[in-house]
Formats: sequence, structure tokens, C-alpha cells
Amino acid sequence: MSKPVNTMTYLLAIVALVGIGTSLYLGFYAFAERAEIQTLQQDRDRLLNESATQAVALKEASSTIHSLQNELTNLHDELEDLADDYRDEKNRNEDFEDQIRELAGTVVDLDKLAKTDEELLQKYSKVYFLNENYIPERLTQIDSEYILEGKKDQYFHARAMRHLENLFDAAADDNIDLKIVSAYRSFETQSELKGQYTQVYGSGANTFSADQGYSEHQLGTAVDLTTPLIGGAYETFATDVAYEWLRANAHKYGFILSYPSDNTYYVFEPWHWRFVGVDLASDLNRVDAHFYDWEQRKIDEYLLTIFD
Repeated sequence: MSKPVNTMTYLLAIVALVGIGTSLYLGFYAFAERAEIQTLQQDRDRLLNESATQAVALKEASSTIHSLQNELTNLHDELEDLADDYRDEKNRNEDFEDQIRELAGTVVDLDKLAKTDEELLQKYSKVYFLNENYIPERLTQIDSEYILEGKKDQYFHARAMRHLENLFDAAADDNIDLKIVSAYRSFETQSELKGQYTQVYGSGANTFSADQGYSEHQLGTAVDLTTPLIGGAYETFATDVAYEWLRANAHKYGFILSYPSDNTYYVFEPWHWRFVGVDLASDLNRVDAHFYDWEQRKIDEYLLTIFD
């Protein structure tokens, strides 16, 4: 028969077991705590490392951004400089092109002047002599419809012919029946005509007839005008409506009255009209001046555009 277990012993055993269990529990808990703390420390360290890495990356990115900003600023400045250089070069090219155009225009003008007879705007009435060898570069026969009936064939400067025809056509549109009595006259023809006048009028012929070499008719750009009704009665032309029409309109077609009533060269010749170009005729009309009132140097400036 077994011995009965001592109660105290039993209690002590239970207490011992509880203590062992508690120790084991506490030991496990402490181990778990340490593991968690270690994990947290590892996470902290990792986060700190990541933060440090991100800080370095951020610093590098900031430095890169700053560098890029500097490069962008420098690039912008370079672009501005290039734009300025481009504008300067463009302006220089435009100036150069203007110079080329101006030079080309000058060459064209010089060529144009070289092909234009410089005699055409000279003052001939007892001022400038046109020698016996002078003949206009090209003469064209005037259409018979513009010639006074019974008069011989007449000729006019070829390059000014369209202006003469425009004058007559405009007059016809206004019911003015202009006719030509005389146009181009050679040196010899003028000499013969002056001789005839001198025989009839003596020295008085000098008041209305130019000596050979001083007649505007030798240029081929002057015409003596009348109407069928007046015919050769020149002295009455000043009272005719045709003369008033010419005074108001002839400049539009490049014609001027060479010898107005107050001129100092010849008697008043309302029938005698000379082609000098639209520009000069219009400018003279605008300031109410006469051809022989202006200096020759000023008149010569219009030679370039005389046939325009």
C-alpha cells in the first residue's frame, strides 16, 4: 500500500510548476519583445538610411535643378544674343539690299539719262544755241487728222508723240478742234523762214521769229496750234476757247506755253506750245511759273522723267 502524498509537498510542486511556467512565459515574452524591438530598430535604421539616401538624392536633384536653371539661363542669354545678332545681320542685309536697289536704280537712271537728249530742256530763246547739225534722235510723222488742212506733212519727236496725241484726243473729247500749223523745223528751214520774215518785217521779225539755232521747233517737241476757224490768223488765237482750254489742260500732257504775255524774249505767242514732260509742266502750272523763269539747273532735274 502506497504512502499518502504530503499536501505540502504537493503544493510546493504546484508552486514550482507555476513558477517554471511563469518563468517560461516571461522568458518567451521578453524574447518576443526583444525581437520586436530589434525589428523596430531595424526598420528605424532602414528608414534612416532611406531618409539619408533620399536626402542625398534630393540634394543631388536640387544641385542638378540649379545647374539646369543656370544652363537654361545661359541658353536664354545665348538665344537673346543670337536673336540680336540675327536682327543686326538682317538689318545689315536689308541696308545692303537697299544699297543694291539704290545702286541698281541709279544705274537704270544713268542709262535712262544717257539715252535721253540733254538738249530737250535747254532754254533756246536767245539764250542757248542749237547748232545746224542737230536733229532729234527720231522723228515721227504726225497723223494728218491733227494737221490744219492745206499744210504740208509735219513731224514730231517720236518719244513724245503719244503725249501729243493724248493732248489732241483730250481736246476733242471737250469739243476743242485743235490743229497743228507747224511742228519740227530744221536749222535750214528756220533760217529760210527767218529770212522771209526779215524781208517783210525787217528787224521787227526779231520780236516774233527766232534765229536759226535758237528755235524750239528744231527740237521736234514744239508745235504751233490753231483751229480750223482761226486758220493762220495767229493773233486771234488768244481769244479763242481753244487757247483757254490749253491754259487749263496742256500741262496734264506735258506741254507749256513758251512765250506768255509778259515774257522778255518774243511777243506773246498763244499758239506756240512746247513739250517738256508731265512732271515739269505740272510743277510749273502748280506754282504759276513759266519755263523761262526757272534756273536751267532746276529744269535739268526733270530730264530723267521727261517721257514718263
